[in-house]
Amino acid sequence: MIKETPLSHEAVKLQFRVEFFNIFNLVNFALPANIVLGPGFGVISHTAGPSRQIQLSLKLLY
Repeated sequence: MIKETPLSHEAVKLQFRVEFFNIFNLVNFALPANIVLGPGFGVISHTAGPSRQIQLSLKLLY
């Protein structure tokens, strides 16, 4: 999403930007632990990708 707002002169603008990553928060699980004699054998303890992220930014264009 991008919103540009003109300031005092037409040549100067303020741009507000919002970016969403993994907006629906879909989970991709990592591979399970594969050390046979380890205490966590077969356990999936983390995800393969990042969770939901939102990035906000302001930019002054002149």
